Amino acid sequence: MFKNDARRYQRISLNLPARIVINATDEFEGRLLNISPGDMALITEAKVVVGDAAVIHIDGLDVIESTVARTFPDGFATSFLLSKRRRNLLIEQLMLKANPEFADGLGDRRSTLRHRDNGSRASCRLADGTSLFVTIVDTSVNGVSVDARRRPPIGSSIHVGRRRGVIVRHTPRGFVVVYEGAAAETAEEQKPVLRAV
Repeated sequence: MFKNDARRYQRISLNLPARIVINATDEFEGRLLNISPGDMALITEAKVVVGDAAVIHIDGLDVIESTVARTFPDGFATSFLLSKRRRNLLIEQLMLKANPEFADGLGDRRSTLRHRDNGSRASCRLADGTSLFVTIVDTSVNGVSVDARRRPPIGSSIHVGRRRGVIVRHTPRGFVVVYEGAAAETAEEQKPVLRAV
């Protein structure tokens, strides 16, 4: 991402531990200072130069490949190397960080480890008896995120394979299901206004 692209997104302040790997050889500890869907700033003792490759493992967020864009006395900033799909997933994660009221009842988003999937397909059965074929994006013990050609309403019951769940939110290309018993039943409420990232 070029410098004039880096301001397309609003940065949010997040104080999270980070593990930083520079040029696939040196590993350092650090902390996230702020982040947007296109770049981030980190506090660390790592000595880097502009152009270094940096893989950042952020606790509770993601693993992000990036390039060092600038340095400052106690850290550096990076620009991300993300596919459109990965950037959309990050935007989604950051929107929940910026709007924690939207995470109520969605404990699966942060409480369990998610596993990326290689695009395997699954058959879903909706409450009205119709079937829907989806592509798995990632899974956890509590739920699953899928890409789908249509998005049933939030709150709908659904079977993904043999597991029953509830659709708790829509994504740009599909939806997220929390398995039965994994989260409290989601009630329809007036939604607060989202703060953009």
